[in-house]
Order: sequence, then structure tokens, then C-alpha cells
Amino acid sequence: MRRLAWILLAAAPLVAQRHYNDRDWNLDERDTIRHTFDLSRGSGAKKLLVDNVRGFVHVTGSSGSEARVVVEKHIFAASQEAMAEAKRDVKLDLSQQGNLARIYADGPFRTRDGVNYRGDDSYGYRVVFDIDVQVPRDTELALKTINGGIQVKDTAADYEINELNGGIAMEGISGAGSIRTLNGKVSVTYARNPDRPVSFKTLNGSIDVWFQPGLNADLSFDRLNGAVYTDFEVTARPITVSGNLSGGKLIYRGGRTIAGRAGSGGPELKFQTLNGTIRLHSK
Repeated sequence: MRRLAWILLAAAPLVAQRHYNDRDWNLDERDTIRHTFDLSRGSGAKKLLVDNVRGFVHVTGSSGSEARVVVEKHIFAASQEAMAEAKRDVKLDLSQQGNLARIYADGPFRTRDGVNYRGDDSYGYRVVFDIDVQVPRDTELALKTINGGIQVKDTAADYEINELNGGIAMEGISGAGSIRTLNGKVSVTYARNPDRPVSFKTLNGSIDVWFQPGLNADLSFDRLNGAVYTDFEVTARPITVSGNLSGGKLIYRGGRTIAGRAGSGGPELKFQTLNGTIRLHSK
């Protein structure tokens, strides 16, 4: 419920505002922030939490026990006064507790209930944090941003991925969790098929997921506009499924909710979109 509230609170003010183009600002300054977390301090699981507002989040799995962070900070401002306010009021918090590393974009847009961005015209500035992190492959991920997109590569632990206005791309991953955006495409490639439940969700965008051959899973599809395509043989579950062959792929249409079983069944994989096509590919 709290994750849903985060999306709803952020959506209305961001959609309504008119934003400057980057080139329209009178002033802009750039800076690079570098930081290293040692994720072998505690006895618990390694975990990275990123909570961004403007800017992308890119995470790549690597060997070792350190999380290496590179952030490109870009401040756009309408005046020197606004530039000074941006530098004073908008900060990037990098902190650690045990094996938990936290990267948090803070500013006057943060409220007790989430994010309420009043618009560039109101602040007179825009601060963008483009965040790039290399983490040990077995690091659990909790990633958020509102504008910028999220990319994850070569990680093997569980994940919770939330975006608002942008796509989500994950490649060479294992583990299980939730992947959701409001406006954007979801593209995921698995190095190993999930052995626990996973949910994929976007409101406006397509969902493309590449699995390894021999997928065994219980499948649930919820969409309003768009078809469901799968490379895998799918049998019906208790909800009625209708389909036909087209171009070598099974195409399922009919009601809004569809349930099926790939192989011998297994973890539940949920796919949900309002406007977009859902495709399950075999690598």
C-alpha cells in the first residue's frame, strides 16, 4: 500500500507541470560525486537502497564486497539566487548501516508522505542526480526514481524496482521481487529463471521478458488494451483461456485477466499493463 501511495503522490504534480527544457536555463553547474561502501561490515545480507527523484539509476553487479558509487550532479537555475538555494536545499545523502548502503536525494520536494514536486517554475531550479553504482552480485536492491529510468545488469539477489516516468531495463539477473513503472517500458532478461514469485507492472507501456528455456511457472496476465504473446507452451488454469497460433507464438486474447501454466507450473509470475503488449520470450 505504501508503494502505491508513493506513485500516486508523485504522479499528479509531475504530470501537470510545464518544465523548462535543459537549454532554457540561465545557469548550469556540474559536479561528480564518488563514494565507496564496504558491504562486508555486518552479518546480514548486502542491500542497496536508492531513492532518487530526478535522474537515472544504473546498477551493475560485480565481484568483491564494495559498492562503488559515481553520481553526476547537474544543477540548472534561473538566477544566481536560485542556484544558491539549490546548493543549500538539495542534497544527496550517502549513508550506511551495517551491510545496508543508502543513497537518498533530499530536498524541499520531500514530504512526510512521499514526494510533492511543485514544478521548476516554483523552485526556479532543477537538480539532477544521475546515479551509477557497481555492487556485489548478491546485493539485494531497492531502487526508486521518478524521472530518469532504471537499469540493472548482472545481479543475482532479490529486487524491488519502482519508477514513475521512465522505462525499466534489467539484464542478466536472477532472484525475485517486483518491477513496476507508471509510464514506460519494462524489459527484463533472466540469467536464471525465477524460483519465487515475481510481479511486472506498467500502466502505459509494454512488458518484454526473456526467460531461459524450460520455464516452469504459473502465469497471470492482466491487461486492458493489448495482446499477450509467449514462446512457451501454455496450458489453461482455472480461469478460461482462449487462443490461437500466429507466427509461431501463442496469442491470448479474450477477457482482461488470463491465467495459464508454463511447463509443470511453479512460482507465480504476474504481468500487468493497462495500455501495452505483454511478451514472454525464450532465449
